[in-house]
Amino acid sequence: MMERLGFCQEWIGLIMKCVSTVRYQIKVNGSLTEHFVPTRGLRQGDPLSPYLFVICAEALSALLQDAERRGRLGDVWVCQGAPAITHLFFADDSVLMIKATREEATELKGILDLYEDCSGQCINKEKSAIMFSANTPAEHKESVKRCVGISSETWNEHYLGLLVYVG
Repeated sequence: MMERLGFCQEWIGLIMKCVSTVRYQIKVNGSLTEHFVPTRGLRQGDPLSPYLFVICAEALSALLQDAERRGRLGDVWVCQGAPAITHLFFADDSVLMIKATREEATELKGILDLYEDCSGQCINKEKSAIMFSANTPAEHKESVKRCVGISSETWNEHYLGLLVYVG
């Protein structure tokens, strides 16, 4: 992604060296364990992680915008007079909006799978929620849930202790 955004190879090499050469030790009962190397992902607490996450999220944004341009994802309005949106990102949180159709859910699932494969980041379904507008038919809800792989058991009504959906 950094290459696609125009970063020079020397800079990319430095960043990748910072990411790929990290080692950890943990203190257990006052003694340090042996070093171990993490195997994947951006690490919480690493000062580079927020910046690298934003760069990776740019790839997800591009995939969503491309699907919208090709007519595979439609525009969604949150209220009358508001601009149409497909996604919002804030730090490492994402809000993705689609019409509750099997076709759009399948397209979104494909985009998320591709993003996971390319970035190495996995979507945590335990921390994910799916919401529908009040006028969405029950059969559409079930179809969308099946397509994106979220069952009723993984529905999460709260985020950071607050209700996700009000009204």
